Amino acid sequence: MGLFDVLSSSRRAAKDTAEAMVTALAAAAPREAQVSAERSGVGLQHLSTTFKVSVVGTRRGMSALVDRLAEPIGQLGKADELELRITDADDAAVFSSLLIGGWRRDREDLDFLVRAHNELVARIPGESVLVDGHYAGFRVSGVARDDAVPTAGVLGAVWEDILTDGLGNWPETCIAVEIGGTAEEPEISYAVELGGDGEDDDVETLPAPLAERQEEARRAIAVWRESLADLDALVKVRPHAGYGVRFGFTPLKFKPRLAVEDLETGDEDEDEAAEVVASVKHHHPASKLKVK
Repeated sequence: MGLFDVLSSSRRAAKDTAEAMVTALAAAAPREAQVSAERSGVGLQHLSTTFKVSVVGTRRGMSALVDRLAEPIGQLGKADELELRITDADDAAVFSSLLIGGWRRDREDLDFLVRAHNELVARIPGESVLVDGHYAGFRVSGVARDDAVPTAGVLGAVWEDILTDGLGNWPETCIAVEIGGTAEEPEISYAVELGGDGEDDDVETLPAPLAERQEEARRAIAVWRESLADLDALVKVRPHAGYGVRFGFTPLKFKPRLAVEDLETGDEDEDEAAEVVASVKHHHPASKLKVK
């Protein structure tokens, strides 16, 4: 059997497996749920499949949805992922998304992610919440400019609470508030990450000792709160149309940095970023914000 035959056979097997998973998800999900699958690969080589289960209802039902789908979740391939999306029945613009990675689908991990989701929904009920189970990422999306600072304050507080129990199990975790625009292209993103060291992501490194990571978490939470004044100034600034502002922090030392990117090309524009930073400092003269 030649290479072409092997790849074709593998791709057919992946298609059959994906179809079987869709059937299993549809059988376990609520009757009105929409179930889909999107396979990715290069040429004839299959790489992974992303499954999606979408329902309309109360977002407090995420725990129940995970329980219903426990069996097919346990059958996810290591390279596959499953997105559970609940759109609020009372406001179609508000939704919750939980992304489960096939390589990390233990019940303990899922319970941690669902608890964090439920806490965010309870404390920020009018905002969309996205939880990424690959690396414990928590995003609040579609936030209005007037709500950005209080929302970021609550998100930081919830993150601090959940890190008390979860930091030992997650080498990486991050939070982000996305202001305006869409979940895919927000006008402003305000984010901080733990576990990034600025090195090549393809090079595997051992996690830092828990004590070091706890200290890193304390610094990250502190700088998140200290920089809310910058965020308050930033939401008063309007970048030129077609640009998105990315406010983040350097790895480990957590120095505030800002980048502006062209939403069409993804390219960063340093001149535009410098203009935005200057405007932020006009509103907040004590700012330590710099261009990335």
